[in-house]
Formats: sequence, C-alpha cells, structure tokens
Amino acid sequence: MKRRGIIFGFFITLLAVVLVAGPWGLPAPAQRSSQVGPPLRNRVNQFDPVVMPGATAYSVFTTDDATPHQVWYRISGGDALFRQRLRVFKENAPPRPVNQLPPLSELEHEITTNAPTEWFAFPVQRGVVTYYFDGDNRVSPSSPWRDAFGLKVRRTRYGNGHLFELGFEDKDILDDYNDLEVEVVIIQPAL
Repeated sequence: MKRRGIIFGFFITLLAVVLVAGPWGLPAPAQRSSQVGPPLRNRVNQFDPVVMPGATAYSVFTTDDATPHQVWYRISGGDALFRQRLRVFKENAPPRPVNQLPPLSELEHEITTNAPTEWFAFPVQRGVVTYYFDGDNRVSPSSPWRDAFGLKVRRTRYGNGHLFELGFEDKDILDDYNDLEVEVVIIQPAL
C-alpha cells in the first residue's frame, strides 16, 4: 500500500512538471524589455504639443489588418507631487470613446513609479489593435488611485513610425504636465 502511494505521488509530480514545462504551460509575458530603444529611423516632422485638460489616458491604435506593427513604451521620468502609476492596456478592437478604458482583463502592464524605466515592447503583430496608456496618481500609499487631470502630447513622425511623448498632470489646477512622463512608439517594420 505504501509503495502505491509513492508511485502515485511520483506520477502526480511528473504530471505537474510536464504541465508547467510543456507548450501548454504558463503563457509568455506580453512584453519584453530592453535597454536599447525602438529602431526609429529618419525623423520627418515634430508637431507642436497638444494639451488635453480632462484627459486621463492616451490611446495609440492601428486600422490596417495587413500591415505589421510593434508598440514600444517606457517611463522617461516625471516631477510629481503625488505617487504615480502607469497602466498599459491592449485590446484587439478599434479605440473606445475618450477616457473609457478596456476592462481589467485587457491590462498588460502596471508600473507604480515615475522613475525612468527601460523600454518595453509588444511582439510584432497585425490587425486592428488599440493600446491605452493610463496615468494615475494618489496622495498617500493608502489612498485610492485617481485619474490624471490632464495630458500633454507631442508627436514626432519618423520614416518607419511615430513617437508620442506623454505628460500627465496630477493636480486639478493644471500646471506643468510633467508629473508622469511616458514615451510611446509605434513602428511599422518591413517584414
């Protein structure tokens, strides 16, 4: 009887190892990180910043099913009065109305600082996809997160993509739009 228990335990352990290590095991992370930035080439034009009081998030999206794309992002810094959080959502759908985020099931990454980070990149893919970059803040570690009070965006066009420099504001008296600074790049590489 004791021998059957040992054999049964061995098979259960083996099954657990196979399930975790096999191709149907845990999914790979949605993004990879890199110290090297996105491969943007040939700056074409830099546009004037656009200020959006009341905006709480920014979306970057694709509308072409056939052309491959890749999205990169990082926190580049910030000079904040309060604690900051960046949440990144990815949804295989056209953009939602202004200030409406996808459900939490579409949340891909959350960073709770405004200290500079390395670059994060989603895999290259095709299709209609919307990426949301949501800036939040809170007064103390125990207070609830609240939405940004506004956003400033500067867009730069390159020969193979776009760079978006986002600046979130954490005060209702809009002032500098530099509390949480994020860089987002969408590249359409040639495959």
